[in-house]
Amino acid sequence: MQTMKAFQLLAPRQTVLADVPRPAAPADGLLLRTRCVSICSTDISFFEGHLFPSEYPVILGHEYLGEVVEKGPEFTRADIEIGDRIVYWGQTDFGGFAEYRTLRPVFSGEVKEDVFWADRNFNDDLRAAAVKIPDALDDLQASFIEPTTGALRSLLGNPPKIGDKVLIMGTGPIGIIAGSVIRRLFAPNQVVSVDANPMRNQHATEHFSERAYLPEELIAEVAENTFDYVFDALPTVRVDDEEKDPRRVAMRRLKPKGRYVLYGASQEMQKFDTWLMLAKGINISASPFDVTAFPMHHSANVIQTAMQMLLSGIVDGRRLLSTVHSFRDYDGLVEIFKNYRSTTDLKTIVDFRADAPLQGR
Repeated sequence: MQTMKAFQLLAPRQTVLADVPRPAAPADGLLLRTRCVSICSTDISFFEGHLFPSEYPVILGHEYLGEVVEKGPEFTRADIEIGDRIVYWGQTDFGGFAEYRTLRPVFSGEVKEDVFWADRNFNDDLRAAAVKIPDALDDLQASFIEPTTGALRSLLGNPPKIGDKVLIMGTGPIGIIAGSVIRRLFAPNQVVSVDANPMRNQHATEHFSERAYLPEELIAEVAENTFDYVFDALPTVRVDDEEKDPRRVAMRRLKPKGRYVLYGASQEMQKFDTWLMLAKGINISASPFDVTAFPMHHSANVIQTAMQMLLSGIVDGRRLLSTVHSFRDYDGLVEIFKNYRSTTDLKTIVDFRADAPLQGR
């Protein structure tokens, strides 16, 4: 039996570099050799125990770029060849941090589905939205297509209006991608941001933000009923003073009938101010993972557009990249996971390629 190396999560904060069976291409799909996988806040939430898989162990990672090494006998697309690079969105949150993975792709223009109940309260699809990467996009930038797809799904389903004043909450990579797209494509009056990390505030101003506030600055300097639209890309939030809970603060600064778009995921209960929601008539919305509400073949069209945004520079992939870390350096990878919440970095890419450096750079 052929095996491969995989970064497995055994329980919250317990990982191992395991030897697991190397899969074969599905009959109607592809076997991919992993090239690059970027670390997502979702990976960190599973690592920390704010999100939970159906069972352990799991192989973390989903912001994935792979190279086709095998095609199943029922895979009929002539435009996909051995050696092509593929990025996908969907097919659960797992499986990326391994030397190989399988994929049953849906490309833009196709309508295919294989729906199942994911037992985390939504219907998922065993197929995934996918896109073939052109030569004009290098591996490291192509790794950002998946998070750009996630942000774009949310924005297309819950767009700001022309002339809106917009607040981006949390300026990690997703907040920066969302802010960049809003500023360049949705004709806002203003786009500002808030984050507790001063370095990420600096990143935000370089990419999109007209003013990047620290939380206490937002409270002190911005009046209530200022914003039309809030994009919440925050992780799990815990505060000692509930009056300073960033979601309550943001709701107070939303205008009546303002739109609050939730992006960050946590299976821990988060606090929302129901009085402000009722008093102001705030519209809380999100883009569903459930494929009966947002079919995977729709996401296949979104991922195609996300790739074009990176090619055109609407999303600046080169400036999103902070660190490239070799998959061969397991101990260093564990440290990245442990320290992710306190880092000043944006995106860290885990490099599986043969020429990857032994240490992060």
